[in-house]
Amino acid sequence: MMKFSKKHLMVVWKSHRQMISQILKEGNLYCRGGRWFWSNLFSMGQSFGPSYVKGLYMYGGVGTGKTMLMDMFYEELPGSWKKKRMHFHDFMLSVHSRLQRYKGMSDPLGVVAEELTEEALLLCIDEFMVTDVADALILNRLFGHLFKRGIILVSTSNRAPDRLYEGGLQRDLFLPFIASLKERCIIYEIGSTTDYRKLTAVQKGFYFCGEGASELLREKFRYLTNGESPSPATVEVVMGRKLKVPLAASGCAFFQFHELCEMPLGAADYFGLFQHFHTLALDGVPKFGSHNRVSAYRFVTLIDIMYEHKARFVCSAEAAPIDLFEHVVTIADAPKRGSGRSNQSEDADVCVDNELGFAKERTISRLTEMQSKEYLEDFVLSHTPYNLENTEATKTGT
Repeated sequence: MMKFSKKHLMVVWKSHRQMISQILKEGNLYCRGGRWFWSNLFSMGQSFGPSYVKGLYMYGGVGTGKTMLMDMFYEELPGSWKKKRMHFHDFMLSVHSRLQRYKGMSDPLGVVAEELTEEALLLCIDEFMVTDVADALILNRLFGHLFKRGIILVSTSNRAPDRLYEGGLQRDLFLPFIASLKERCIIYEIGSTTDYRKLTAVQKGFYFCGEGASELLREKFRYLTNGESPSPATVEVVMGRKLKVPLAASGCAFFQFHELCEMPLGAADYFGLFQHFHTLALDGVPKFGSHNRVSAYRFVTLIDIMYEHKARFVCSAEAAPIDLFEHVVTIADAPKRGSGRSNQSEDADVCVDNELGFAKERTISRLTEMQSKEYLEDFVLSHTPYNLENTEATKTGT
């Protein structure tokens, strides 16, 4: 869960009290004795009917409290409820893994939907973002099955439903899912322009750029591993795959940027990495543009998964977080041809990509928050098996 100060929690909560009241009314929810209930959750039938409970789809800018609101809601639900909270990447990895198990069956998606419904009636999915054609083609049929079985979806996203998978291959086959999403969920925009992650106090000594950055990173790595001699390691990731870690010690992994983001790796590999390591040291993060667009996508996914696991990040980079993506723009922000004289070499490296253009703001925001005192304190609490003996891990000294 994103960690805000008490002041920021109150600001976000007050900003959206009206939305909460609307959800209670339109979604057939009510509050009794300080606990949340869905009035007809357990009485509704298995098929889609007039008494179904509406879910919620919250979208808006980065760092505005969407995940916090969803997590507050999720944590207030009775522990006995059949509920599940997942990041979108994790959810889709789970779906693909299950589909592999039921390969060859007449309707594997139906079997997967049945399994998911048995595990949870309330499904909370964070960071709904569709960029992969395989995911896009699966989602419509999968949620068709899930909604028929009465599952309730609560999700967050940076994109309005109508802008999901915008410009994607075979998007016409994805459009029925958008229509279904809008029918089955209350659509609510978080209209705040304040990125609360950037209001936290930044700790120095975790993000290095400029001359000597790589050496400072290596010194920091030695400090975080208590001087333990690092060595190569191999870890298992999902579906039997293995990932080679160049240097590992004391729960910390050290990679060159190209080893993680320029190789054919993806979300499954990154999930596996953070199941074994609580800290990542990444050397040589470049500025992104058209020349390394695919690497930029991988880096965005890496940061998303690291953030979801509350892992610690220390790196050397070519530029500050806000400048890493200065050459990545949406179509609306793309420089117009012939609009004036400009630096042709810079224009040649401009990457016009709607999905990446939106995702970059989230990545910049998270990179900033991951250096904050609040995030690093939360890291210690989240990884006590690793850090009870080394609570100085959040200090900035090397």
